[in-house]
Amino acid sequence: MGLDSYTTMASICTIALYLGWKLRSRRVSRSTLPPNMELWRTAGEDNANYKNPWTLLGPFFQDKDYTLHPWVGEESTDYKYRATCLPTSTLGRHYPRHPNDTFHIMVLLQTMVNVFISRSRCRSIHAGFQNALLCPARHKKGFDVVIKTLCAGDGGKAQLRILRKLATTDAAMKPTNHVLTMFEEIHLDDIVFGVFPFLTTPLHPMFFCSSACSAADMLNLMLQMFEATVYIHDCLVAHQDLFIDNFMCEYLPRSLADRHSMPPRVFLIDFEAAVDFPPESRPEDRLVSSHFFGEEFTRARAPELREKDTPYNPFALDIWQLGYKMSMFSTKIEAVDSIVQEMIRDEPKSRPTAKDIFDRVMKIQRSIPPDQLDYKPIDFELERGRCGDVSSLSGSELSTASM
Repeated sequence: MGLDSYTTMASICTIALYLGWKLRSRRVSRSTLPPNMELWRTAGEDNANYKNPWTLLGPFFQDKDYTLHPWVGEESTDYKYRATCLPTSTLGRHYPRHPNDTFHIMVLLQTMVNVFISRSRCRSIHAGFQNALLCPARHKKGFDVVIKTLCAGDGGKAQLRILRKLATTDAAMKPTNHVLTMFEEIHLDDIVFGVFPFLTTPLHPMFFCSSACSAADMLNLMLQMFEATVYIHDCLVAHQDLFIDNFMCEYLPRSLADRHSMPPRVFLIDFEAAVDFPPESRPEDRLVSSHFFGEEFTRARAPELREKDTPYNPFALDIWQLGYKMSMFSTKIEAVDSIVQEMIRDEPKSRPTAKDIFDRVMKIQRSIPPDQLDYKPIDFELERGRCGDVSSLSGSELSTASM
């Protein structure tokens, strides 16, 4: 074997060793990441053992064709004060908008995200994360996504099972299914990440902050929320956190300002507390003995959650939670407002089912001429102190106003 052959072999070995080292250097050590969902959720908080798991995961997701969005304020590790900015031409790193990005504004599972408008020249959208389960990213083909930690250690398995059933395969394409689609799963040892699309805005501002939303707009989105609930209940899935801010839409409708606006589609998100039951189970056996978040559940508690270790019907709980915020405004349609009041009855068995609510509200909507729904369904002045004056904001600004 000649000298040239030895030289060639040495070059090949050198390249192979370099590539192996490079790949290994991009492999994040599992021991450096939170071992369970609770520690992952609290990463970055004061006295937390884990500061910023996503900074370690950049190369890993780069190999999966995703670039994690850069953080504004890189020196901060507290997720309550961290923010991402996209697109931006004047702040931080340049991160241009891709023309194929159909999910065009920062969106996120609103129970964990606060969205606010930056009035800088770049007209950027900022989002501050309240925990470390979520991170925005961009695929190499140019569309933006949200990556969420679904499983770590023994936690999150029920959520993953439910999302596989509702948010993937042909089920995700059914018109009556409003669960936000999961594009794919990404696995890292025992950790499972879910990849979801960006949307535009939570529904909560529509009820309390939108001066341009008509009664027709509100009825349309309410019906979509009821339809979403009917679908998951038919699949024997109870959400258990079915408050309005766990519904997202593509944009807030503004029919009072724009007569040609199309109704947006509503999406249901965040199944971390959800439970499901097998088809062969009996209705009387579909009970839950304790809520997923237990005493740490900080939202409004339905009457059945106020007693410890008492089995309850999670489907009736969904109805109460969905009606809770709806009961704080009036559609000015007596029949609809009456149904909402039925949803928050203290006795779970006396609450209507999701199917009953959907059918009744749909019948009411069809009985009212469209021109009679051309009014503001709430007194916006009563909410101005909480929301601020948003009457002058543009459509995109209004759709992302902070809750």
